[in-house]
Amino acid sequence: MQNISKMEMAKALFSKPYIKTEKTFFGLKTKVTYTTTNSPIVGICQEYTPTEGQKVKEILDAKAGELDEVLQRVGHPKTTTNGNFRLNICCSQDYAFAAFHLQQFSGFEYHTIDDIRFVEGSEAEKMLKAFTK
Repeated sequence: MQNISKMEMAKALFSKPYIKTEKTFFGLKTKVTYTTTNSPIVGICQEYTPTEGQKVKEILDAKAGELDEVLQRVGHPKTTTNGNFRLNICCSQDYAFAAFHLQQFSGFEYHTIDDIRFVEGSEAEKMLKAFTK
């Protein structure tokens, strides 16, 4: 699990009206909650090879109505230990909310490829199942 406060998408995530943050443990830890379902949010970081990274990009670029078709066509991307693509995920533990931030390694650092994608409801659950086991 990743520290959400240290993720590049933290500022965008914390600015959403349905996200609540509160400091705990003497202000050293930040608790993040999806207020719609009152579910805690966790951070995940996964890496992918260039081939699998293209699959991730296709899934993230899919519109809500096309998501099932894209998942059927590309399948579930396989993670690697050290990859060219990095996908940062913040999701509620009940899978009702997710934020995805895709980056690609070039010039000795990771650079953002697309805008951060925020999804809720059944779309979030479908997308999360593509990236989690």
